[in-house]
Amino acid sequence: MKITEIRTHLLTYAYKPSEIWSWTGGRTLRRNAVLVRVGTDSGIEGIGEIGEAAFLPRSVKRIVDEQFVPLLVGEDPLNIERLWHRMFIRSSHWGRKGTIIPIISGLDIALWDIAAKFLKQPLYRILGGACREKTRVYASAGMEQSIPEMLDDIKRFRQQGYTAVKIRIGSDLDGDIEKIREIRKSIGYDFDLMTDAGQCYTDHPWSDFAALEVARKLEPFGIFWLEEPLHPDNIEGYQRLCGATSVPIATGENEYTRFGFQQLLSPRGVDILQPDVTRSGGISECKKIAALASAHQLPCAPHSFGSGVGLMANIHFILSTANCIIVEYDRTSNPLRDDILEEPISVRNGFIDPPRTIGLGVRVGEDIESRFPFVEEGGAVDKEAQKRSRVPSWIEI
Repeated sequence: MKITEIRTHLLTYAYKPSEIWSWTGGRTLRRNAVLVRVGTDSGIEGIGEIGEAAFLPRSVKRIVDEQFVPLLVGEDPLNIERLWHRMFIRSSHWGRKGTIIPIISGLDIALWDIAAKFLKQPLYRILGGACREKTRVYASAGMEQSIPEMLDDIKRFRQQGYTAVKIRIGSDLDGDIEKIREIRKSIGYDFDLMTDAGQCYTDHPWSDFAALEVARKLEPFGIFWLEEPLHPDNIEGYQRLCGATSVPIATGENEYTRFGFQQLLSPRGVDILQPDVTRSGGISECKKIAALASAHQLPCAPHSFGSGVGLMANIHFILSTANCIIVEYDRTSNPLRDDILEEPISVRNGFIDPPRTIGLGVRVGEDIESRFPFVEEGGAVDKEAQKRSRVPSWIEI
């Protein structure tokens, strides 16, 4: 079996006014996705997602066509480790982080999809099989809303079968703490609560002192984790923060390959690692990242906030990896996530069952670009809203 072609799909779902949501990084106007399709001479086709490529879609397509197609066409798609190594080494002098690793990630996912379809198995089975009969899942939501709106959402998630939710914080310390206090007062302590500060996405990331102040004010509320409280390059800040608070610190959605995660771990600057198979190096590399975490006795809780391709790829990775503890399930509106799943995600008592479909479990037809035509103008995030984002008065810059 040989790779015969690689195609890149640039896709958009434009939000209706009622679907637009705001968060620390701005106001989200649409959901973009970049999918990659790898064809073979056997007729088996693999699908992958290039995470965060939605911010540079035209550049990503050109890089795939000019740099990675020549590396892969004519190769055996089952030689996944060999091809990953080739892609990484050939691009390492010009793309060790940023856009290139997500491109490799998407191609790696597509190769694993081919392998699973070739063996006629759900992907997790060829990744080592299921480590558990079912996998815990949490509702990823809690954007910038009023407290009553957020409480209504959490009540609905609870009715839908969730036992954990993640909310966004990061722009107003006093308001965020009050929000968490009211949520805990309303839902009690038998429902897990994660917080995400998103400090890679704001113009004014928290200082070490501000992050520590937030963490200590969160301690009385039994927070499952505090996510990305610092800019990802502030490794020393993460190392200081981890040793100074009882709140578990989670990060990694903006880190790349085992080499980047090694910096977080030695000395320890994280309690819960959050690689994303669409961004951190693909399934192949995330397996190595999880093994690295395991050597430090630490769990992984992968980031997942893209299309249905990325969601399913992360689910298969999590299900087949012993120290991956929970699935992130984005609950904002996104047909690019929900409409391409071969079977819907069903949450029961806080868990989801293993996928039953062959390969990833997604259906991406030839009409995908006509169903979700790419929007050229502007970006997915309202730049003016970003510019207007205020610096909280308690942060000195």
